[in-house]
Amino acid sequence: MPVAVAAARAGGAVLAATDRTRVDVTLKDARVDITTSADAASQAAVIAAIRRAFPEHGVIGEEGDVAGADPRHVWLVDGLDGTSNFRHGIPWYCVSVALRCREHGADEVVAGAVFDPVHDELWSAGRGRGATGNGVALEVDDTAALSRAVVVSQIQSSDPSAIGAFTTVFEALMNAAGGVRFVGAPALILSHIAAGHYTAYVERAMASWDISAGQLILEEAGGRLTDFAGKRVASAAVTDVVATNGPIHEALLAVLARL
Repeated sequence: MPVAVAAARAGGAVLAATDRTRVDVTLKDARVDITTSADAASQAAVIAAIRRAFPEHGVIGEEGDVAGADPRHVWLVDGLDGTSNFRHGIPWYCVSVALRCREHGADEVVAGAVFDPVHDELWSAGRGRGATGNGVALEVDDTAALSRAVVVSQIQSSDPSAIGAFTTVFEALMNAAGGVRFVGAPALILSHIAAGHYTAYVERAMASWDISAGQLILEEAGGRLTDFAGKRVASAAVTDVVATNGPIHEALLAVLARL
């Protein structure tokens, strides 16, 4: 876990030192999904920190991969989660770093860190060791009714059909939950559910670098993360995500099942 923390802070230092108005911006779709030179620079700093400690480990990152000689250990990195927020000066973005380990018949994330450089907030967890936010133990909130829950749901796409499907989900949540938000930065959302601030999060087609660290932090804080069918997410494949504090999970799944 110390390496994950150091790597996340290294990426955050790059973001904090970057003038958002002077970054290069590249569209990844027709209009909405962007990447910037800050994403690449932060990821490079993260990878450098990881490789100093573990030069044989591989890295899978949103801005590209680095092969490693040790196939048992792979890092999942998002150097800037919440790129559009960063680009527009909205103070809600982070760096996400997770280590996935394949040993003794298991294949799971064993350490993770999410760093918010705007508020100097570090969220971290080790498998079986609990989760902390700036050193304070995290615990999900105890909201038991979906009608009292604050749920985050979002999409990053310019595809009209995907947008149409999302608005159906959003409407269903608006009719069932105590509040619905669209904030960006999935790793940060999951960390804030772990801290008891949000209650749940729903999004389709999420990559491993978006959710791996946040999932570990959430689960170690007592929360739950599954796909839309209720199966715990355990692989590094792209997946739909339903993440909650636990008590409202089945009720939220039931709402989604009716769509």
